[in-house]
Amino acid sequence: MNLLIQLKNIEYTVSGKNILEIPELSVYENEKIGIIGPNGAGKSTLLNLIAEKIQPTQGVIQTESTFNYYEQIKSSISELAEVDGELLSRFAVPKSAWTTLSGGQKTKYQLAQTLTNYPAGLLLDEPTTHLDSEGKKELIEELRYYYGTLLFVSHDRQFLNALADTIWEVDQGQVTVYKGNYEAYKLQKELKEEHQQRVFDEYQQEKNRLEDIVDEKKKQAQQVSQVSAKKKNKSIRPDRLAASKSKDTVQKNMHRQAKAAASRLEQLEEVSKPNQKHSIQFPKHLQAPIHNTYPLRVENLTVTYGEQTILNELSFQVPLGKKIAIKGKNGSGKSTLFQAVLDNQPGVVLSPNTKIVTYQQFDYQLKSDRSLLDFLLEDTDWSESTIRALLNNLGFAQENVRNPLHSLSGGEKTRVAIARLFTQPSNLLILDEPTNFIDLPTIIALQELLQKYQGSVLLTSHDQSFVKAVADDIWTLKNGKLKQ
Repeated sequence: MNLLIQLKNIEYTVSGKNILEIPELSVYENEKIGIIGPNGAGKSTLLNLIAEKIQPTQGVIQTESTFNYYEQIKSSISELAEVDGELLSRFAVPKSAWTTLSGGQKTKYQLAQTLTNYPAGLLLDEPTTHLDSEGKKELIEELRYYYGTLLFVSHDRQFLNALADTIWEVDQGQVTVYKGNYEAYKLQKELKEEHQQRVFDEYQQEKNRLEDIVDEKKKQAQQVSQVSAKKKNKSIRPDRLAASKSKDTVQKNMHRQAKAAASRLEQLEEVSKPNQKHSIQFPKHLQAPIHNTYPLRVENLTVTYGEQTILNELSFQVPLGKKIAIKGKNGSGKSTLFQAVLDNQPGVVLSPNTKIVTYQQFDYQLKSDRSLLDFLLEDTDWSESTIRALLNNLGFAQENVRNPLHSLSGGEKTRVAIARLFTQPSNLLILDEPTNFIDLPTIIALQELLQKYQGSVLLTSHDQSFVKAVADDIWTLKNGKLKQ
């Protein structure tokens, strides 16, 4: 297999901060590499280095082929360049002016532009963002039969499983290579973590054993010393002189054993403790219970924009404690439906005591000197220990929960917004594309939190793995009608 890309002794720093440090990394012809990791870990930076958009602070990157690059942050296109018409048709992109295209249609257009002329190599940075299920399916099929070299950043597990034969995990400036797709990576990761836990347990056991030996021998030596000191104050008969010398020898041996154990303790190679999530069970918020079987009913809801009917006499009920996912193509009216419920438009019937919470960004509140723990304790009836467990599940180390809000990164602010979903008293969550723009670890954390949530949920997401894991039922919105 031909070597196409090789990175050697790469360092990339910004303002003195080390973003990436890669001793060696290789890409071979026809490989399909999925790149995963937390927001801000350096995934896009890695693609930009390979694409020669930026230069490494140190090291060498050798590239033996040209790559078309689909960037996550793209400049606007005023005129439609020449693109494969068949691809545009399969992606269902209308032949319209760029300014009239929806966000999802623009994504599909730029993907088709990247794939046109069948390049030998492709770099794709989060290509599924804004894509509906049909668009994602078409992209997977197109790339499945692409006989070239593919490197792509994605937080979508379905996409990673369908295409990747290798996973690069970018975390804390390092890149770790795993063979196989996302499921294979997950299994290898679990085995690695289990091994790390065993090694740590063995280290801790040996450390405790040596510390016990040191303490015990010092204690014994001290006891012998105390006995000898007492006998010095008494007359020692000649036949006891040998016994006294023997005790001195015993004391020296004990000190020697303690010193040897202490030396082994110093030489013991330290093993770090694996990261562990604290289990969290949501306590019920202190609010009036809902006795109605259906906290939300919608009866003959119609929404029009101009002459266009978006929602056409919709009627449905959300059962108590159920999690309902609504799927549909881009522009089918999912966001319109959710907004109608939040606005309590005519046709929306909420049971008494229904408390709705929706996913929001709190940028305007996340610029203060308050700690993120104090921020989440402000509007909740949960205990501090429960809030700490929630933050731990979302990847916040316990020593960081007192950090001021203004010091948080963009990804951390998003995780605080997700935490706020659960800390506020609610019995109905409405989530419109909560998986957009959040990294895979946060998606999985949100998924696990929703599985434990005791109220009702109405959500939409293009992440099929997320929907499958969370939803009790999936309804389809098409042509203004809802099929349950």
